[in-house]
Amino acid sequence: MPETSDAISKMIIGAILAAWPIGLALAWYFKRRLAERYERLGESTEEEMLGELATAYGVRRRIEIRTPTEYLPFVFESIREVTGSGFDDKQMRSLLERIDRHRPHDFRQAVFPVEVAGRRSDLLFQWTRDEGDRIRLRITAATPIIRALREQKKKIPKSAFAS
Repeated sequence: MPETSDAISKMIIGAILAAWPIGLALAWYFKRRLAERYERLGESTEEEMLGELATAYGVRRRIEIRTPTEYLPFVFESIREVTGSGFDDKQMRSLLERIDRHRPHDFRQAVFPVEVAGRRSDLLFQWTRDEGDRIRLRITAATPIIRALREQKKKIPKSAFAS
């Protein structure tokens, strides 16, 4: 009987020694699999990421308008009609005051975050003034704003540019 108990104990010890490296390898494998699955939880497909970028940021275009200061409120009003939010009366008045106080031949700029058709965009104004109180205004904005400004630009009389 003692021989069988010795054989059984040796067999148990051998099984434990053999199972130990196998258990460590399985634990390492499952840990890697769980870590990979956890890292993939936050990932998106390419289509999802591109769709999200397209809805978050729109295409921006630029237009240049040369106008006397008296036509600026009409230009800004056409922008307000297109934007959903971000360029309201307070910002418009503030920008008009900044342009009125501006000295000739200085370059100034202002940026307003706006929302156009559910998309966020920046509305960038850059301007200079000449001695004749005419403003050279460059506007970088979303495409719908630029379309509205092109229509407004056509309404500014050409005689306003005479020196």
